Amino acid sequence: MNKISKYFSLLKFSLKNPKSGAEMIKIAQDTQADSKEALKIHSVKGKTLDKLFEDFFPDSKFTKSLLRDEVHDLEIRLKKFLNSLENDEFPSQKKPYPTDYSIQEDSRLLLYGLCRITQPLIVVETGVAYGISSSYILHALKKNGKGTLYSIDDTFRPWETKKMIGAAIPNELKENWELIVGKSSDKLKEISSSMNNIDIFLHDSLHTYKNMFFEFNLMWPCIKKNGFLLSDDISDNNAFFNFYSTKKIIPNLLKNKNEKISLGILKK
Repeated sequence: MNKISKYFSLLKFSLKNPKSGAEMIKIAQDTQADSKEALKIHSVKGKTLDKLFEDFFPDSKFTKSLLRDEVHDLEIRLKKFLNSLENDEFPSQKKPYPTDYSIQEDSRLLLYGLCRITQPLIVVETGVAYGISSSYILHALKKNGKGTLYSIDDTFRPWETKKMIGAAIPNELKENWELIVGKSSDKLKEISSSMNNIDIFLHDSLHTYKNMFFEFNLMWPCIKKNGFLLSDDISDNNAFFNFYSTKKIIPNLLKNKNEKISLGILKK
């Protein structure tokens, strides 16, 4: 879909769905406003995956090598799924999300290891797309033999469909999965009013300052003691920095192979 076709597709969709059209305009405005803000320097340096596990779980039997062995087959299946979309046009109903912006490899492994070690009963995530991070979490829950992942995502663009949300997740992992379709700002309010014992919360939905700061503040009280709040793409704006600074929490930052911060972690 070229730029002109995409423009007319969005225009046509907005005329038929004015609420969704207005939402897309608002998101574009928020993203532009965020880009004008100077990013603040985090209070701590990023750590490698091995160092984070060593700090959090010094007595754990799980090593990066062991965790990688456990997800080896899953990684192959997910890569095969993404490769199957390589020649499809983006954006389209068959390829509604880019295939190159999925959560970083070490971030996926951290999610998997965190779930294997802490044995969570309730995990909540916002943002699913094809379900790459969801698959790692669900694989861990299946290995644990317990736990439920509640995932929230929406379909407000004309090329997005419910069918493609989590399309990469293997069917045998979906027994521990509950997909909630709708805006995270709406659905998280429902969750926060009914759950106050969340083990792990992961933000990976709309990465605007407004939405991220809202999700952090809403869900933090719902996380149990020693539970975790994680956020992808914390370098897009100052939401994560301002949240932990306001709460006076010392963060942990995962750096990827390129020495860039790829994930923010807060332990309650």
